[in-house]
Amino acid sequence: MKKGVSVLIVIVCGLLIGSMVYGAQEAEPMGYSIARCEKDNLVFENDGDGVDETSVFELASNGKVIGAYIALKLVDEGKLRLDDSIAPFLDDSFITDDKRIYDITLRQLLCHTAGFSASFELGVDKKLYSNPGEKFRYSGVGYIYLQNVIENVSGMTMEQAANRYVFEPLGMDNSTFEHAKTVTPYMRLSSVVIYAFTVFLIAFMGFLLIAFVIGKVTKFRFFSFRKSVPVCFMLGGIVNTLFVLYVVPKVAVSFWLCFAVMGLFLFLAQKKAKIFYAGIPIVMIVVFILGFAAPVSVPVTNDIVAKAPNCAYTLKSTCEDMALFCQELMEQYHARDGAVGELFLAAVDIDTVNWWGAGIAIESESQGESYWHSGINPGFQSLFVLYPLQDKYIIVLTNSDDGLLFAKEAAKDFLAVDGRWDIPR
Repeated sequence: MKKGVSVLIVIVCGLLIGSMVYGAQEAEPMGYSIARCEKDNLVFENDGDGVDETSVFELASNGKVIGAYIALKLVDEGKLRLDDSIAPFLDDSFITDDKRIYDITLRQLLCHTAGFSASFELGVDKKLYSNPGEKFRYSGVGYIYLQNVIENVSGMTMEQAANRYVFEPLGMDNSTFEHAKTVTPYMRLSSVVIYAFTVFLIAFMGFLLIAFVIGKVTKFRFFSFRKSVPVCFMLGGIVNTLFVLYVVPKVAVSFWLCFAVMGLFLFLAQKKAKIFYAGIPIVMIVVFILGFAAPVSVPVTNDIVAKAPNCAYTLKSTCEDMALFCQELMEQYHARDGAVGELFLAAVDIDTVNWWGAGIAIESESQGESYWHSGINPGFQSLFVLYPLQDKYIIVLTNSDDGLLFAKEAAKDFLAVDGRWDIPR
């Protein structure tokens, strides 16, 4: 009996482990696309099966720069003013009881000094954590407010405004804030485990506790606790699926695969009480230990549920398209003949070497300033750095949770500076 129990646990755990690690060993390798430009000489470098400068990546927070560019174009058109309150241009749902909301200006949104939180994954946190204009606080929420302003002032959706002011004029034909197929993203196994199973484990154990309490109160007259385990298992799976699809749809398939394996375990162990009750906790412990012990990345899917276009994090683009945008920024840097020039003026101090302009980060280098932004989404990390005084810029797009470290090293090597390109978030 004990031998059979051990064999069953080993088989199920082996299936579970193999299902998660197999992809890391057999799938296409993670890739990158790099654009290096010096004095108008643009060169692309690509790595990964099927990856080239026209491959679509998620660029995450880099979309904030495009949002800022659009807002500054609206300033040029006289539809907005940098130091006027944004409140008249907000939907009622964005107005809170905090009277400080009426003090927030467009410049503060662009410079991350409005006082909003960085987090919005589980809903837009509209609370102000500092007084408007008081301090730098990198905020995705602030750019959700910025998008609401852009849409109400322009009379267009974010995607329409991006097409009108950026994508079409610059020829960025493969860029969008809407749902689009990208190259395969790769996530750290530890991240997949955390995103895919934490809520399931909490929900499953919570339902089990409720079932146990009800059973105790009723003295198990109306149901068997053992029969309630599969019900709690399914309810936990439903709760977790809804959570995953709302927050990180990329890991949904990974969860469903492992959920099916665990369900098979319950079915096979239904006549062996000790295995039945201990099996799922043991398997979950194995999954979490594996997730944090195995230094591997696994391929996940594109988002199964489309996210609404959002300049804070849903930008998809290519290295070729981003080179067009960076070239435009370089020209705007030298021209300084409109509101877009505010991008390059330090508006708020972050530390001794970092500032923020009206939509872009500024870092002091050995030969003047570099202007940069990075983007981090599950399975994607990217960076672009402009170094105008050397007439250089570099763009690095990766489909990896470790891609930003690689991007920074590539930028340091090309620009010949020891840049940090990092700020508190």
